[in-house]
Amino acid sequence: MNIKRWSKLSYRFIASIYTLGISYISLIPLNGMNLPNFNYADKVVHFFLYFFLTLLWLMAYPSLWKIKKILFLILIFWGIFIEILQAFYVPGRSGDIMDALFNAAGVLLGLYVYNKFSQNIIIHKQEISN
Repeated sequence: MNIKRWSKLSYRFIASIYTLGISYISLIPLNGMNLPNFNYADKVVHFFLYFFLTLLWLMAYPSLWKIKKILFLILIFWGIFIEILQAFYVPGRSGDIMDALFNAAGVLLGLYVYNKFSQNIIIHKQEISN
């Protein structure tokens, strides 16, 4: 197996485990747990969890623009779906529209950063080859 294929498979595995981890943490009941309460700290956490989630999935599928569009939609809807599940099915949790918005903002920034980073690498490779 060549290194490029192994790398994609590794990112897919890591992205899958990361997705499962976020899902698990988001859906466990919080009854009786004392969590630190900083102003907007949970929003920052939501933002960065979904930012890195997006980067991992984009690294798992680096060259297909159609996949990027689909991943973008899936990750946005996944964040909303998790909040709906929290609101109706998880004891001690409540769904929050602001959490869903910060999830979406993390996805958007992750897509933007990935595209900018990828574009700079392509430009740099072209400059080196010339």
